[in-house]
Amino acid sequence: MRLTAAILFASVAFPQQRTYQDPEDRFQFDYPASFGRAVRGADDGFRDRVAVIRFSEFSSGFRDKRIVLGGEAVLTSGLPLLELQAAGGLYNALTLQIFPENVSTVVRSAAPVLSAASFCEIVGRERHIHSTDLGLRSLTDQQINAVLQVDPIGNLEPAVERCRVDGDTVTFDKKSMTVPGGPRRHIHGAVRFLASPYSTFQLIRGTGDAPAPDVLDQITALVKSWRPAK
Repeated sequence: MRLTAAILFASVAFPQQRTYQDPEDRFQFDYPASFGRAVRGADDGFRDRVAVIRFSEFSSGFRDKRIVLGGEAVLTSGLPLLELQAAGGLYNALTLQIFPENVSTVVRSAAPVLSAASFCEIVGRERHIHSTDLGLRSLTDQQINAVLQVDPIGNLEPAVERCRVDGDTVTFDKKSMTVPGGPRRHIHGAVRFLASPYSTFQLIRGTGDAPAPDVLDQITALVKSWRPAK
């Protein structure tokens, strides 16, 4: 009886893990078996999205009677950007695509750079750039106005509920609105800042309610387990 109880406790405390091996043999990481199958995700390999991995039972969809957004593991290069507009439009690769490449380059250089040290402050702000910033001086007034409109997209009235820095990894949960006066959504997950040639390995999820502590722990463990392939 005691042996059975010990086995049960171990299975709950330490859920079964799987190892994802990058098909191009660049990296690997561990993830809970409960996340399901790991397959190529949206925009895998496009621009700075070096690799995107979707989990069949954890990423976007209808999960446990609620809608889940995001939830893909993403390896990036270049200046750090975030999934699900976690810090607004200027820090999101998909949103930045509305600008011509030359404007996007100027914007990314002008906005404060994300790092483990700056993350909590940046994701807690609605706006990150101003019309008088010297970094925008090469843009026209019309382009600057467009930049200012894109900055708060998906990140209206942000409120950080939790933001913990552990070395090169940040675990966070924040609430924000996508439209004025609309419902608040919880954007949460973990971001690990990496050395060149990469910039981050992240998994960010969006839900209508706060994430369970064990879910955040699982996401953080996954992100921290990233390692170059042997």
